[in-house]
Amino acid sequence: MAKKTIEKFFSDISGEEIESGTPTLTFAFDGTTYEIDVTDKEKSEIEKAFAPYIRAGRKASGAGNTRRRTRRSSGSSNSGSQAKEVRAWAKEQGIEVPARGRIPAEVLEKYNAAN
Repeated sequence: MAKKTIEKFFSDISGEEIESGTPTLTFAFDGTTYEIDVTDKEKSEIEKAFAPYIRAGRKASGAGNTRRRTRRSSGSSNSGSQAKEVRAWAKEQGIEVPARGRIPAEVLEKYNAAN
């Protein structure tokens, strides 16, 4: 007895059948990489929607570059004043922050988001 297995692929968006040679579309957003199977028409629509962002963006290299960047105090002359501002803001918000040393990244993220 012979057995024949047929493998079919379907769009994750519309559910339409996709030709077996259609590649999976991979994209990254906000530090997370996604894969999606789409028809050629859906791929064109996605490319059109992303086009202005791709034109304005820049290519990232390395695994860590897709993560959001956070402003951190540097060795510049105003780094002490920024740290004072962040500490004062955190205390007003009821967020515990060390009186000296490095300010935790999550506190800086909250400060940057609020300002």
